[in-house]
Amino acid sequence: MMKLSKNEISTMKQKLIAMKKSIEEKQENSLLDESMMESTGDITTGIGNHLAEGNAERVDREQEQTFEQIDEKVLGEIDDALDRIEEGSYGVCVDTGEEIPYERLEALPYAKRTAEAQEKYDKGY
Repeated sequence: MMKLSKNEISTMKQKLIAMKKSIEEKQENSLLDESMMESTGDITTGIGNHLAEGNAERVDREQEQTFEQIDEKVLGEIDDALDRIEEGSYGVCVDTGEEIPYERLEALPYAKRTAEAQEKYDKGY
């Protein structure tokens, strides 16, 4: 297995930073949307609201919260990956110590396990 070149690591670092930025911008924008909605009073409560509309809004909000949780998790993974780049342990599986193939890192820059190790981890081994 080839160790990652400086070039490859720097490419991944750029990718990770870009991912982090886009998640943070998305979070800022969704906070802005919420505060604007509150200030314009678009969130109306009252018996006039149809139940169906309320449900759709609730589902939207629940989905948004789920996405936010996923984003938070991904942000954490990205930060971990950036730390591993600084420490020089990036691209090495945290469970097996094997090199993580560059193709996998390209698809998932914050991967900290080989695909095999991740599968085992997800199954709870």
